[in-house]
Amino acid sequence: MKKDKVMVVFGDSIPYGKGDYELGGWVNRLRLRLGKEYYVFNLGIPGQNASDILKRFETEFLSRYNQDDEFMLIFSFGIKDALLLNNDSQHLEKFVDNMSKIIQIAKMYTNNIYFMGLIYPNINIRNNYNLINVEKIDKTIQKKCSENKVNYIDLKNIITNDYLDDGLHPNEIGHEKISNILFKILGKF
Repeated sequence: MKKDKVMVVFGDSIPYGKGDYELGGWVNRLRLRLGKEYYVFNLGIPGQNASDILKRFETEFLSRYNQDDEFMLIFSFGIKDALLLNNDSQHLEKFVDNMSKIIQIAKMYTNNIYFMGLIYPNINIRNNYNLINVEKIDKTIQKKCSENKVNYIDLKNIITNDYLDDGLHPNEIGHEKISNILFKILGKF
């Protein structure tokens, strides 16, 4: 029996597709490019942080899970956690704990796990962000991925200010660049 290939993406407004008014974001662009060979579920919800993802992850994933299929999990969140660090110095510890729990749950179902690095906002437009806090969260994602032997995709130097729609979300070209990166990775899936 042929296994279906299923990609489930959890995250915030970036995987949701905000900023891409042509094709609805990198997840949808990837879905269109992959065609009928893959099932792609976009579970990006604007405004979500690691705590929000943890609360809904297993329930939403299991409603799409079939043990006979091949699964890839992609997580794309953390920018709201960087914003929370502005007012709560203890938030980094919460973020680490939430991320550890998400990875632990994900590994129960697949080893094909990817975490997207953060896109650094243009602070001339989004002056409520602190780039030091953005970097702390991004480095934490990278470190937790390394410690847990899951994949990290660095976006810092790929999605620069030139590819931002509103100082935070990728524009159409930025979403296409992310889609291209993931399309190349899928050759291993």
